[in-house]
Amino acid sequence: MPRRTRPSTGPRVITWKGLPTFGPVLRFDHHPLLPADRTRYGIWYGASTPRGALAEAFQSSRTIERRHCEPFLTGVRLVRTLRLLDVSGIGTAVWATRVGGNHALDSAAHRRTQHWATTIHRAHNNLDGIIYRGRYAGTVCMALFERATDAFPALPEFSQPLSHPALADRIFTAAHEVGYTIV
Repeated sequence: MPRRTRPSTGPRVITWKGLPTFGPVLRFDHHPLLPADRTRYGIWYGASTPRGALAEAFQSSRTIERRHCEPFLTGVRLVRTLRLLDVSGIGTAVWATRVGGNHALDSAAHRRTQHWATTIHRAHNNLDGIIYRGRYAGTVCMALFERATDAFPALPEFSQPLSHPALADRIFTAAHEVGYTIV
């Protein structure tokens, strides 16, 4: 079940299944550079574990902010099988090597990985997105293209604000494991 941490207030509010179109900003944003063309391209980032979702969401400050912008942790049970390209290098994934690259795709500079994502998106119109290894927790993560919108259910499996007491232990454990602080 993919998990996502997202802000619910502030300048970049994202719904639990929203696919932002304001990039390219993040690792696998495949948005065109011309702003007028961006609205047709969306991307949804998720992780296989809460630790992965938290580590990726708060990577810049390495501080899990439980109240600022009222972030939520959301878990989604997708309604169909996704077609994903595995560039992670985890397990038997060797696609990157076969096409002349390497497994630095999940840790290369954003401009480079955005270029790869754009090329993959254009060349493989049957793919829903990319599986990669998160840089901060080492967990399996995914970047889903706008093609995957029909895979989202009407409602998430769960969605709680990070300030909810029921998430306190899970957040503490994740922060401890990756060396982040909590505020």
